[in-house]
Amino acid sequence: MKLKSIIAAALASSAIISTAVFSAEAPVEPIAPTNGEIQFKGELVNSACGLAANSSPVVIDFGQITTASLKDKKHVGNVQKKIELQHCDTTVAKTAKVTYTPNSTDLKDVTLASFTSGTATGAGIGLKSSSNQPVIWGEATSPVNLVDGTSNISFVAYVKANGDTAITPGTFQSNINFRIDYQ
Repeated sequence: MKLKSIIAAALASSAIISTAVFSAEAPVEPIAPTNGEIQFKGELVNSACGLAANSSPVVIDFGQITTASLKDKKHVGNVQKKIELQHCDTTVAKTAKVTYTPNSTDLKDVTLASFTSGTATGAGIGLKSSSNQPVIWGEATSPVNLVDGTSNISFVAYVKANGDTAITPGTFQSNINFRIDYQ
């Protein structure tokens, strides 16, 4: 019995020693941290409202519009969007007017913003104001009432044939700038 106890003790000791030797030989690698960054940007303005981040630029994707749908100078692709104003203070101003100005107007129909890049021709971009009136480039829209906090100025963008005899299919892009004046 003594011999069994001695053998069992020897085996246990050798297991402990080999585990310690193995542990000493293979150091544990530390787990690497994950590093990142948070960037902040913004602008402080002395105004009745500030533009929400998603309101400059306002992106409108008409998708694919068929050339046949532009017959008879129809307004197609009507996309309703809004300019979101944040942190509005009605003690500073009660209403806002928007003036829209395209980078360039269509040569055949000056009520339309021209396509400034792409291969499509024969059409342009138009806007209707929040009061559903056609936007006249460079002229302020009817006033929109502001509320404390978040105010929205809605508009509708559309594509319309410019009166050319032929509409050439292809991609297009256009840009329209806006300015908001407060009263």
